Amino acid sequence: AHMSKDADNIVKGCRHWESKTMNNEVEVEELDKNTREARRIGSDNEMKYDNLARSLAMMEDELKRAEERVKNAEGRVSVIEDELHAIGENQKQLEISEEKARRREEKYQEQIKQINIRLKQAEARSEYAEMNISKLHLRIDELEDEIIREKLKINAVSGQLDDTFNEMLNKY
Repeated sequence: AHMSKDADNIVKGCRHWESKTMNNEVEVEELDKNTREARRIGSDNEMKYDNLARSLAMMEDELKRAEERVKNAEGRVSVIEDELHAIGENQKQLEISEEKARRREEKYQEQIKQINIRLKQAEARSEYAEMNISKLHLRIDELEDEIIREKLKINAVSGQLDDTFNEMLNKY
């Protein structure tokens, strides 16, 4: 009976170890399956990493080109800003020159206005002087005519006096 008990224990032990072995085989298969899945995921991840590395390299190259374009664009912007500044300064100078020219034009227009006023005044004085000259010429002509008449009268009176003196001399 003792042997039978030992045999039962051995059979129990065998079953236990068979069960454990089967569980281990299931576990090994599960682990093998998990390992294959992990390798597949690892391989996929490696491919994804390679793709991402290539994309990163391309993006870095594109970034370098973009940075170069930005650098060139900033240089052009700087040149354009300088030109714009120069244009702004030129425009300010032109505005100042325009303002000075406008003031000179206003000054010249005022001078022209004053000269026109003086011209009109001079023309009016000239017309007045011409009228006075015409009047004076008429007056001179009248006076000359009067002088001639007076001379004729004087000559006539002188002739009468001469005749009277001659008669007096002849009578006495």
